[in-house]
Amino acid sequence: MNSWERVVRAMQLSVPDRVPIYEMHIPPKISSVILRKSIDEVMLHNPEAFYNLVISKKEVNLDAINEKVANELLSLYKKLGIDWIRVVGAFTSVPRNLKKLEEHTWQIDGRRYKWSGDSMWDLDEPKIYDPDEVIRAFRVNKVEVNPKVFDILRRLVKEVKREIFLSFDADGTWGPIVSYPNLLKHVLIWIYKRPDVVETIINYYTNIAIEYGKYAIDEGADAIQLCVDYGNQNGPWMSPAMFRRFVKPALMRHVDAFKRKGAFVVLHSDGYIMPILADVVDAGISAYQGIDVIAGMKLRKVKEEFGNKICLVGNVDPRVIEFGTKEEVEREVDRCLREGGKEGYILSVSANISVNTNAENFVHMINYAKQKGVYC
Repeated sequence: MNSWERVVRAMQLSVPDRVPIYEMHIPPKISSVILRKSIDEVMLHNPEAFYNLVISKKEVNLDAINEKVANELLSLYKKLGIDWIRVVGAFTSVPRNLKKLEEHTWQIDGRRYKWSGDSMWDLDEPKIYDPDEVIRAFRVNKVEVNPKVFDILRRLVKEVKREIFLSFDADGTWGPIVSYPNLLKHVLIWIYKRPDVVETIINYYTNIAIEYGKYAIDEGADAIQLCVDYGNQNGPWMSPAMFRRFVKPALMRHVDAFKRKGAFVVLHSDGYIMPILADVVDAGISAYQGIDVIAGMKLRKVKEEFGNKICLVGNVDPRVIEFGTKEEVEREVDRCLREGGKEGYILSVSANISVNTNAENFVHMINYAKQKGVYC
């Protein structure tokens, strides 16, 4: 089997030749070791390298930069032997006004952003949101897709379609809300006090995500990944009843739209989401990636309850990858292979290694899994 066949077989809840391997976010600190480059040279998952290029006053050629990211993705995953690539969105524009304020803090077109935890946080996000203004701003029906977002996907489809499994991100159910901490706080209150605002926000983001997801499928993506983070270490952001009222209908719209176009639908979520997982599965997803071991998610329990309905991806403890010995990494892989089973399981770190730095252990995890996870 090639990598694409291996992942498809797992998504279909069948047994591949060996366990498929995935990693949704390999940070520059690890990529640079594997690619044998300095961190500043790695453009993948590294917007600061792009910003440094812009402020250097050198010519910025977006096509060349996106080609470099595509090549880094392909080289990285082929060197590691990972079966599934999460394709990133392409750089689509150059900031008109860019200034570095301090280490990891940037002013981009008038707004301040901080690069922290391998995410870019808006430091100028409003502290207070007026619900009526939000409704007026979010009641927009027309969605315009920027085709340039898919430049990297197009390059990889041309190179490895049906050789390596390719996914692209498109979520409007909850991911855009949880990405803005102050908005999240307001939404959690509006669930009870202004449900009309919550419905408007989720409907707005859902309309956008569905159009981008369908476009990605037309460009050749095998799956759409929904990065949602429905919970934290204490549990879901809302009660199961509220999840069923506000989020589940949007999730079902996503799943229906993407499956109708022939793609798999993968839900990624950090946090302890057992109280709502039955509803997530009922919405029709193909796979659940993450299974956050740090938040207390148990692969064995999830497999027992839902393994006959969805493919499971993840649960390797990132703390073991970062701080463990080689023997501890092997024991952790053995546990996941045992609990995940041969049918419908894909091995990855739970939920990802975006803040990890231990390249040696990460590579050892992959090599050991390929050696031990052979089924036929």
